[in-house]
Amino acid sequence: MAPAVRPSMEPSAPPRSTTCAVVVTYHPERDTLGRLLSAALAQVDAVVVVDNGSGPELEDWLKGHDRVHLQALGANRGVARAQNRGIEWALVRGFDWVLILDHDSVPSPGMVGALRNALLRAEAQGLRVAAAGPQYVDPLTGHRSYFVSLRNWKLRRAWCPEGDPEAVVPADILISSGSLIPAAVLREVGPLDDDLFIDYVDTDWCLRAKSLGYTAVGACGAVMEHNLGAGSVQVNLLGRRRQVSLYGPLRLYYRARNSVLLYRKPYVPWRWVFNDLLRLAQLLGFFGLLQPPRLRNLGMMLRGLRDGLLGRGGPYGAAGRPAD
Repeated sequence: MAPAVRPSMEPSAPPRSTTCAVVVTYHPERDTLGRLLSAALAQVDAVVVVDNGSGPELEDWLKGHDRVHLQALGANRGVARAQNRGIEWALVRGFDWVLILDHDSVPSPGMVGALRNALLRAEAQGLRVAAAGPQYVDPLTGHRSYFVSLRNWKLRRAWCPEGDPEAVVPADILISSGSLIPAAVLREVGPLDDDLFIDYVDTDWCLRAKSLGYTAVGACGAVMEHNLGAGSVQVNLLGRRRQVSLYGPLRLYYRARNSVLLYRKPYVPWRWVFNDLLRLAQLLGFFGLLQPPRLRNLGMMLRGLRDGLLGRGGPYGAAGRPAD
C-alpha cells in the first residue's frame, strides 16, 4: 500500500503580483515608442498598446514586438476611452497592478518597483492609496516635475527632498502617465470619463478617488522621461515668472470645456474649482490676447466654455460642428 501523502507544513510563498502596462498611442514618434516598450517590458509582465487610429503601418510594427498586445481602436476615440480599453484588458486577465503610460513617456530603470514600494509604504502608514506617480523630466526643456496638493484654498507644489529616493510625497492629483494603480482601486473608483476625451481625465479620476477616501502619492525614487507636448515659454504673470505650456486652438477648446464639465460634478471640491477658475482666466488672457493665433484661440476657448455649460462632452464636432 502506498504511503499516505501528508500535506506540507512549510509556509507557502505569497503569490507574485503581476503588472500590466497600458500604453495609449496616437501617431507616436517611432524611436521614442521603441524605447518606451523596451523600458516597460523590462519592468512589467505584459504591455497592451491601445492605438487611437495611427494607421495600419504602426499596427504592423507593433505586432512584431513580443509580449506586446495590440488593441486598435481604428480612429481617435480619445485618451479616456483608450485607457479604459487597456485597463479592462488588464483586469479581465487578472493583473494586480496597472501602469498607465503615454506614447512619449519612457520609464527609467526601476521606476515600477519604486512606485510599488512607495505605494505599499504609504499603505503601511494607514493611508488608502489610489495611485503612485513618478517625477518626470521633460526632455525638451529639462523641466523636473513636482507634485500637487490641495491645501486649504490653494493648490500647492510639493517637491521631492534632495538625496532621499525613499521619500513619499502626498498628492491630490497625478498625471495619468506613469501612474501605478492597484486593480482593486480601479474596480472601486471606476473607469475614466469618456466624455472628457482629453485633458483633465486624470484630474477627474483623482478627485473622484479622493471623494471615496483615497489619496495619491508621489514616489521620489521613481523617474520618467515625459514630453509635455507643444513646448512651453516663460512669461511674467502677475509679477511672477511662470512656465506656460503652449497649446493649439483645439486643445484650448478641450481645456476650457472640460474645466466647466468638472465644475458640474458633485465630487469636485469648491476649493479646486476656485483655483481652476483663476487658471482658466489666465489661460483666456494669455492665449486670447498675447499668443497667436489670438482670435482663433479666444474663439475656441469661448466655444469650450459654452459647450461645458451645456454639458456637451466627447470629441469636438460631436455636437454637429466640423472637427477642425
